[in-house]
Amino acid sequence: MLLMKRRSMICLLVLLTIGLLSVKLTPRDKLEEVCNDKIPLSICANKTQHRLEENALENEDKKHVVREAKRIAIYYGMVMVTFINKAFVPFLTNWMCHTDKMVNYSQVLVLVTDKSVYRDISAQYPSLTVVYISVFEEMNGRQKYCTAGFMRIGIYRTRVVNWLIQENIPVFLFELDALWVSNPVSFVTSKKEYDLTIIPTYEKSFEAAIGFYFMRNTTRLKRFWAELVHRLDALDATFSCLHNEDLVRSNHNDHIQLMELILEHYRNVVIYFLPLNRFLDGKWYKNPNTEQLKNAFILNFNFIIGIQEKIERAKRFGHWFVADDHVTCVRPSVESNKE
Repeated sequence: MLLMKRRSMICLLVLLTIGLLSVKLTPRDKLEEVCNDKIPLSICANKTQHRLEENALENEDKKHVVREAKRIAIYYGMVMVTFINKAFVPFLTNWMCHTDKMVNYSQVLVLVTDKSVYRDISAQYPSLTVVYISVFEEMNGRQKYCTAGFMRIGIYRTRVVNWLIQENIPVFLFELDALWVSNPVSFVTSKKEYDLTIIPTYEKSFEAAIGFYFMRNTTRLKRFWAELVHRLDALDATFSCLHNEDLVRSNHNDHIQLMELILEHYRNVVIYFLPLNRFLDGKWYKNPNTEQLKNAFILNFNFIIGIQEKIERAKRFGHWFVADDHVTCVRPSVESNKE
């Protein structure tokens, strides 16, 4: 009886948090994404495995990542983490160009999948802490949505974050393909009574965008995240025989597994859903509102397929701060958002 009451209270708390959002949740816009929802769940039974085994992660990569994250957390109480492969280098450059007066880069840990990229950005941005992770190397290129490679990146990223949270390091994970209008760090980390602070999607109130969140090092959250990793490992096994470019089911991803844990009230984790009118997604570009953007923290570059397509759209709206030499920073007007 007591457990049922506690779960009811948690559910009510989450619903009240969502109720504070000033933007109505609406159906997700259809993207021209092609998945393979007819693929048999047993397709990889008794076939050659391409999955990343857990023991491959328990190596020097883990030790190095945890060591550097601990060093940052000692001074700042948490670590800002982002992942980058070779294809995402332009977004790192753009982010560095427009946040140079906004972000304390000493808080940022950049996890890199390519040795040459590691060398280049370590030299170009000495204020960042950069760590090369060898286990991601086979997924270094451009991974399209709904491919096995794209899904693996999300699964392995969740594993790496688990390294940190199990070491009692609070983690603020973010992605680089976004415009930061103002620094969201203080706002995101201020919700002290919550275990997890995350962006909801427009489609379902309990579905969350797993590329931007702050997690506290609470016992509840650590057990919650360990279970998420366990379920993602099982999911990884279902398409373990597929190559990175092969298509998988649309629900074979990390954010669906996260949503299911939330709906189960697993470990009674308390979640704060960030306000959608201040953490905008890429649908903003279809109906741009300059006043809304002025009051936002970030604008994500999502809801468009393709890295170059994201960049070209950002350029049209004055949200790209990198010259054609891919190195020099420029200062376009954020308000010059015209199609």
